[in-house]
Amino acid sequence: WRDWSSDVCSSDLAANRMSCTNNLKQMGLAFHGHHDTFGAFPSGGLAWTADRLMINGTPAAFDKQTWGWAYQILPFIEQTALYQTPQGTAPGGDVTVASTPVKTYNCPSVRGGTTFPYSQSTWSSVANGRRAMADYVGNGGSWGSWSAFNAASNSLDGPLKPSGFPVRLAEITKGTSNTLLIGEKYINQIRATSSPDCNDDQGWTDGWDNDTICFAQGSSSTSPVTPPQPNGRVGTCGLIFGGPHIGGLQALQCDGSVRSVSYSVNTAMWLIYCQASSGGVLDLSSF
Repeated sequence: WRDWSSDVCSSDLAANRMSCTNNLKQMGLAFHGHHDTFGAFPSGGLAWTADRLMINGTPAAFDKQTWGWAYQILPFIEQTALYQTPQGTAPGGDVTVASTPVKTYNCPSVRGGTTFPYSQSTWSSVANGRRAMADYVGNGGSWGSWSAFNAASNSLDGPLKPSGFPVRLAEITKGTSNTLLIGEKYINQIRATSSPDCNDDQGWTDGWDNDTICFAQGSSSTSPVTPPQPNGRVGTCGLIFGGPHIGGLQALQCDGSVRSVSYSVNTAMWLIYCQASSGGVLDLSSF
């Protein structure tokens, strides 16, 4: 007689990890497809309070779009129909889009498609308004204000920036294979499938906000560098990376490849890894 339970569990974990890796690779292809089409990566959008920007009935492009990168790459992950959903009565079509789970944006080790009731900002009068959650976040760099959208105050150094600040591959001077683009988001395991949390309430369409953007230094310019954390049992507004996998974060790099980054990665190396134009030398031995 043999107890197969441990084998099944191990097999499921491996399958989930592979599925997560494939999700990230799809997003990497989408970012590069966007760059081929528009000459730049998608942007991180603008303020979380803004509805989707449509211009003459067409979604605004990355340089003006208020919604974030996950909305902007929809046409490149075979979700063009969802991307082009008419706006309708305010917010109308926005509710349809934002409440639709996208399989690519959920890691099966965390949850499947999950939506939560939503009544913030302009949605307060929307009956049955909901938003679909995502388990991945873009890399904003070291740290930076998500409300200062003018060139004089823009100190962001990641491969994702707010609308109006295009990021081109040539500007990732440290090398695209040495720079984080998208990683998994730290999620409160207790609430992940039942109720919204501080960094898990606006959903995958979110603009420049902690549902879709994280930083090496977490929540402020004076915060210590925080390596990715294994998903836990407490909430967070800390804008930090994390994940459900044993041992480390699944990370998409700017060249489209995926690597695992240890939860115990050296903090100096993690900071360099998150910076698109760092002069530091990345030592991958601690990854």
